[in-house]
Amino acid sequence: MTNRYRHTDLIDATTALFQQAGLEPPIARAVAETLVEADLLGYSTHGLQFVPAYLARIEKGTTRTNGEPELVHENGANLVFDAGQLPGQWAVRAVLDDALTRLPTRGVVTAVIRQCGNISCLATYVKQAADTGIMALLASSSPGNAAVAPHGGKTARYSTNPMAIGIPATPHPILIDTSTASSSNRQIERAARANRRLAAPALIDAEGRPSDDPADFIGDSPGAILPMGGAELGHRGFGFAIMVEALTSALAGKGRAEGAGASNVFLQLIDPKAFGGSEAFLRETAAFAEHCRAAEPIDPAAPVRMPGDRAYAQYAEQIRGGVALHPEIPDLIAPCFERYGVDLPAPVT
Repeated sequence: MTNRYRHTDLIDATTALFQQAGLEPPIARAVAETLVEADLLGYSTHGLQFVPAYLARIEKGTTRTNGEPELVHENGANLVFDAGQLPGQWAVRAVLDDALTRLPTRGVVTAVIRQCGNISCLATYVKQAADTGIMALLASSSPGNAAVAPHGGKTARYSTNPMAIGIPATPHPILIDTSTASSSNRQIERAARANRRLAAPALIDAEGRPSDDPADFIGDSPGAILPMGGAELGHRGFGFAIMVEALTSALAGKGRAEGAGASNVFLQLIDPKAFGGSEAFLRETAAFAEHCRAAEPIDPAAPVRMPGDRAYAQYAEQIRGGVALHPEIPDLIAPCFERYGVDLPAPVT
């Protein structure tokens, strides 16, 4: 049986942990809230699983522990921020809040953040905007990371380049959070720890052969992750990855060409009121969602879902009944809490 934990207990304990490690209290809180929200939404590879990696960066001094993202360029509704190695959760939340204040007089606000830490689960940010009736597009790349091979190649050249969109709709927004790669680093690491193979051949080995074995990615002779679409249709994921590189590093003006090592982020907010109107927007998105859900399913026991249906249902259920952390997470993060003298919350069930 999987233990469940109150989400507020997890947030408080994780905040205390990051404060003990050196993050200023508001920054520690932003990181903790974002990670726990990822687990609430069901993105268990991009929630509290990140705690050991984030602590390692703080302890090495590669994460900035205080301050705000700096606005380095402004041209109307177009903004460029430099996060200077601040935690990604703090940087994106700060820029999102800034963009939301500008939106009523702009209609569309586009911001690029350069040089921030890993931002974990993209869905958490676009959800924040979409829950208030604002459409949000978000993408991230890591110029210092090479994990994915371009279509037709066998050498890792770029990061998994995730992207997300939150679309206001009823009864809840549509949430799309996906990678332009066939798998994520965290999914591969989890499979390796469990000594199991991936659900599909999302990798290529060092010789360029499709593989579902994590050892072919993290072993002595590593291969690479395939673009979304795999060996046959990877040109599609490669195309989207190129788009993410352009929206993030290229617009930021600081990426691979400069040898940048942190993450770059693209964020765009769109207020439906500035176009055809909020009511018309919701009418259209709701109608399309219901039109799709009403499609005859292949399996009657598995009706068509819109992206976000499962996440919102899981979020509500776990707020009520406690967060069912992935079974490996408590043992994975326990040494971190012990090292800093912070107690892990007791499970509620």
